[in-house]
Amino acid sequence: MALPGLSHRPVSLFRMTENRLIKSSMIPSGSPIRDFAVADVKGRPLVVCADWYSDVSAWDLLGDEWMKRPLAKFDNGAYGIPVYPDFEHVAADVVDGRVLFAAGGQHQGPGLWDLISGDLLSAPSEFHTRSHAVAMTRVDGRTVAVAGGGAPKVWVWDPSDSEVEPWGPSDDEFSEEQEPLELPGHADDMCGLVTGRLDGRTVVVSGGGSTVVVSDLESAGLIHEWSAGAMVHAVALSEIGGRPVVLATTDVGEIRIWDPVDGGSVGNVPTGHGDRISALDAAVVGGRTVAVTGSDDGTARIWDLAGGRQVGSPLAGHGGEIWTVAITPVDGRHVVLTAGRDGIVRVWDPAN
Repeated sequence: MALPGLSHRPVSLFRMTENRLIKSSMIPSGSPIRDFAVADVKGRPLVVCADWYSDVSAWDLLGDEWMKRPLAKFDNGAYGIPVYPDFEHVAADVVDGRVLFAAGGQHQGPGLWDLISGDLLSAPSEFHTRSHAVAMTRVDGRTVAVAGGGAPKVWVWDPSDSEVEPWGPSDDEFSEEQEPLELPGHADDMCGLVTGRLDGRTVVVSGGGSTVVVSDLESAGLIHEWSAGAMVHAVALSEIGGRPVVLATTDVGEIRIWDPVDGGSVGNVPTGHGDRISALDAAVVGGRTVAVTGSDDGTARIWDLAGGRQVGSPLAGHGGEIWTVAITPVDGRHVVLTAGRDGIVRVWDPAN
């Protein structure tokens, strides 16, 4: 599939620079970037961004080209009140050659679009099913979206299976909307949500209030629940030394780490950020597990989790809060992506 406006010429991202910043680019609207997701399109990362006004643009990172993606709107509010797009939280994936885009916010439940055609594939049933976090994964060949307010809820989209109804409205008056599966939740609204694999099963890690919860996605069973001892702002799932770990950032400026197999605490990593840590991601890079934190202090920091130490100096340069971060492979190497209030996506080298 050739994406409109996406260059397919060979391009090398990496070049020698005086600091760790590789490249940067501003979203066409120039407005703050509330969230982004990275989709791998035939080996080329596509950074799908939702701005302050819930407009969606995709950045071909290698070709350094932006594409604004007009998405179909829906009018499916409760009590006759229209729903307007609220893309505060987003996710993206490539399935059978299609770039799928899921999004939701405080005024919208999870919607699912074909990013390139703009078609609305499934829509939320009522606007009060708001989303404070969104994630997307694949289970048994089906696309699964996880979103919600106080608790993660699971929806399935599978156009190849007539017995699996997509969530959202139907033209068939005798058809019932799919009831989402609800997972163990939190006393407060969720602040973070990721999916992953643990012991051969798909799990959901969610944070809300001062708790972090790991649930089995298919059975909706609780695996572990921890108290972080402070307000949680972001969560991640990774591994250290081949062992799975769950990470969470708190408002006391640290990364809390737990073992989701035995439920024990692995330790804490003080970060030194001067403000709230609102974004977190982790991955195995060059044989070591690294995490990246993005803060309202305008900096991002990279951490060697096994050693509990910061890698290099803080990543500085953003003009305001950093709200979203990611670690992603490009050209056979990993890079760190950051974005937030200044509307600029920055690409960093995570190495020393």
